[in-house]
Amino acid sequence: MRFLIARSHGRAGETHYDTFEVEVKKGDTVLDVLFRIQDEHDPSLAFRYSCRGAVCGSCAMLINKQPQLACRTQVMGLGEKDMHLRPFPAIETVPPEWSPAQGVLVEPLPNLPVLKDLVVDMRPFFRALRDMELWAAPAQEPRTQGPEGRARIQRYLDCIMCAICYGSCPVNAEHSDYVGPAALAKALRFYADSRVTDRQRFLDAALAPNAAPMCELIMNCVRACPKGVAPGGAIRQLKALGHGHATDTQ
Repeated sequence: MRFLIARSHGRAGETHYDTFEVEVKKGDTVLDVLFRIQDEHDPSLAFRYSCRGAVCGSCAMLINKQPQLACRTQVMGLGEKDMHLRPFPAIETVPPEWSPAQGVLVEPLPNLPVLKDLVVDMRPFFRALRDMELWAAPAQEPRTQGPEGRARIQRYLDCIMCAICYGSCPVNAEHSDYVGPAALAKALRFYADSRVTDRQRFLDAALAPNAAPMCELIMNCVRACPKGVAPGGAIRQLKALGHGHATDTQ
């Protein structure tokens, strides 16, 4: 099978595409193929990975113009998958030498600076979490939580911080200061947590001008999230809270 891989060397480097012919068998993931290319064709190919089990989120990239985890994306089923994302330049611009019928296109995750090949700089993504202080204050004694309270935040606890929502977001594509869907979902996770004593600061952070108010509720993040976190739903709730409406998180 033919694989077209985006190659570059940092922010100043121009992107070009290298083509590799790789034998693929049933059950192979895109990450398996990248290892094969690295081992058998070009050891300089750069990409991130860690757990290989869709838990760490390290191998998020653009595969056939859809942001996915390479370790869980089966090569054989690629032609059947369509996330129906709202288009923006990074997922609309197609290299002239590729079409879905001609093979697999692998590119770095959009909306983040490229360090090399398929490796992006994650600092802008994580900076939002730091700036919004998305962590709970330490407790002097255990804070218990019942099943109902846990169920209220479980969806947001499933986030693996892969940045696929960030890479699929047209707002992030246009506004580098937008904190992004994952940070806002995490803000609601703390606001809705029954163990948190300073809930209001998470809502205040989420309602900053470069946060929930900037979201256009396009919902690419919901369609692309590999863990069903549905950040767009969290952002909708935050917007409602900002307008003084009650939600099921209260």
